[in-house]
Amino acid sequence: MQHFPEKIPTLETKRLILRELKEKDLPLMAELANDYEVSKNLSTMPYPYSLDNAKEWIVKCKEKFSKKDFIPLAICDKERDEFMGFIDTDISVLHNHATLAYWLGRKHWGKGYMSEALRKVLEYGFKELNLYRMTAYHFHINPTSGKVMQKCGMKFEGNRRGHFKRGEEYLDILGYGILKDEFIEEI
Repeated sequence: MQHFPEKIPTLETKRLILRELKEKDLPLMAELANDYEVSKNLSTMPYPYSLDNAKEWIVKCKEKFSKKDFIPLAICDKERDEFMGFIDTDISVLHNHATLAYWLGRKHWGKGYMSEALRKVLEYGFKELNLYRMTAYHFHINPTSGKVMQKCGMKFEGNRRGHFKRGEEYLDILGYGILKDEFIEEI
């Protein structure tokens, strides 16, 4: 892996800015995350989600980034710099790979924003961090997330049956991955 960034990077796409999470984002983050349809697809997001949860998350992001193996990025509308969702890169320096996790507020679903953000983070990971491999996972109840991964060139690598327990329900986790030499910037 190349040098870890000194500060959280700002990445731009045609419609989005991926940047450091700011205090001004927290009320909208809490509003968008306080949606069961969003949180049911995430393993670590509490529901209901409050402003206090958002405040705890921004502190955690700064702590994790300081360990030089985690890059947290707010997904924002480029025109208004308005918070829409989140994507993070959890890096294994030893193995030169990363696991990506993401979510988007429901009002932004179905517009291609997540594919745009994921593609940009893949590009950053392979070109700037010189990672060899990147992976992402989703619950079987959220096949749309798998479609986003496939649209960005990631390949299905397997199903961990009953891997996550939520209440009395066991959820399968489906994994996707992509290697540096498989990544095509514009798919």
